This record gives sequence, C-alpha cells and structure tokens, in this order.
Amino acid sequence: MSDTLVIYYSYTGNSRKIAKYAQEKLNADILELHPKIPFSDDYDKVVEEWQNNNIKRDVEIEPIDKDLTNYKKIVLITSTWWYGINPVMTRFLKEYDLSQKDIIVTATNAGWIGHSFQDYKKLLPNSNIKGELDTVFSFNSLEKNNILTPLQEIDNWLKKLN
Repeated sequence: MSDTLVIYYSYTGNSRKIAKYAQEKLNADILELHPKIPFSDDYDKVVEEWQNNNIKRDVEIEPIDKDLTNYKKIVLITSTWWYGINPVMTRFLKEYDLSQKDIIVTATNAGWIGHSFQDYKKLLPNSNIKGELDTVFSFNSLEKNNILTPLQEIDNWLKKLN
C-alpha cells in the first residue's frame, strides 16, 4: 500500500486519463468517485440540469472503499463544471476529512478554469495544498479528448507532492 492516494471523478474520461497517469508516476493507490444516481449519458441533459452548478449544490455519492487515514499525500482530479469543481468532488470534500494532508489539485477543462482552485481552498481549509494545475483538453469536438497541457507541466505538478 502506498502513502499516496489519487482521488478523481470523471464524466467524459479526461480526468480519468490524468488520474491513471498520476497513479503510475507516483506509484499511488487510486479511488474513483461515483454519484449514487449516475448522470445522464446525454451531455445536453447534464448541461440543462447542472449549468447553474455552484459549490453549495449537492449530489449524493457512493461510499468510498479506502481508509483515508492511511494516506499522507492526496492528488485530487476533477473536471470543471461551469467554472467550478464538479458536484461529485464537491460532495466528497464536504463529506470526508482531508485535514493535515499534503494535497495537489487539478481541474480538467477546455480552457475555462473559473473559480475551481478557490473552491478547493474553501473546501480544504485545514489541508496543505502544495500545487495546482490547470489541465486543459481541446475544446474542438473532433479533438475533445486531446490534452493540451504539456506532460512536462503535469510531471512538475506531481513532483510538488514530494
């Protein structure tokens, strides 16, 4: 077991790519978060329901299968939904205590990071956030799964956890 845990939620799969990369680079354990009621596969329906997302809006999540007290270092990866971290990660951070942990955070997006890092800081007041990374994927629908953030930037962000 590692002392590092990668925690992520991914609607489109982009955050999962970064999570798997971080897991491999850090030789870390990994935890994927899931909403209790899955979001629609129809992106337009999700937009209609969640476009007014804010940090106070809640969604229920599945219980986690990791004991967070076993980890000293945490990597948080989630997508940006309407300029903030998505409701699944928001709920996780409200429900579980990451106090006194060393943490690095990222929000995957198509160029609109908004207030995601401020959201993390509000939800992690007693944690040591050691690094932030704006992870950008292409917004072009034909290339939407292509990461634009250079791997060297991601590697440098991951090193901040050591």
